[in-house]
Amino acid sequence: MKNEKTLIKLMWGFALFPLLVTLAVFGGLPEQIPMHWNIQGEIDAWYPKFPWAFMAPILGIAITIMASVLPKIDPKKENYERFKNQYFIIRLILVAFFAILQLVIISISMGATFINVDTIVKLMVGILFVVLGNLMPKFKQNYFVGIKTPWTLNNEAVWTKTHRHGGFVWFIIGFLMCVLAFLPGTGSAVVYFALILIAAIEPILYSLIQFKKLK
Repeated sequence: MKNEKTLIKLMWGFALFPLLVTLAVFGGLPEQIPMHWNIQGEIDAWYPKFPWAFMAPILGIAITIMASVLPKIDPKKENYERFKNQYFIIRLILVAFFAILQLVIISISMGATFINVDTIVKLMVGILFVVLGNLMPKFKQNYFVGIKTPWTLNNEAVWTKTHRHGGFVWFIIGFLMCVLAFLPGTGSAVVYFALILIAAIEPILYSLIQFKKLK
């Protein structure tokens, strides 16, 4: 990957920016901040600003550190070089996700009533599925990224077929999730979370079927 050091600095920028913003506005935050929303997108849980105001930034920093360490301890670490561009994009989009989430939480805590958290979070998760769906067919065997079942890890052909299929499924489901993010109501929320379950379970079953076919 060209300019890899610059891109790593960019990722650290995404990781540290929400922490710096939080530190800058911490004194102006209310003692209780919103940290959970129900299926209708309404706040249903408030937590003390310390330490909860720092949870999303800490997660972003943890992901940044772990993403650098995991390839070094993976038994199949040599494969990371074969999909390093895709791996970097995953790292970046996950850190960006928590950065945006933190800015949303801070904004609402400080009285920004115009922000619709339900729509923003659902849309971000949908986009995440779309991006991962596009990247997934290029994933190579490893123990930390992708659809890691006993059957995909046991057989490289099953891994390849599962990730091509899973990538398509995740892309379609991600697109549907983005549409549902703008549809209010309990019904659309139920369908939204049902799609997440399908995205989690269907590729696993597919990998088992493909493994049995090869046997």
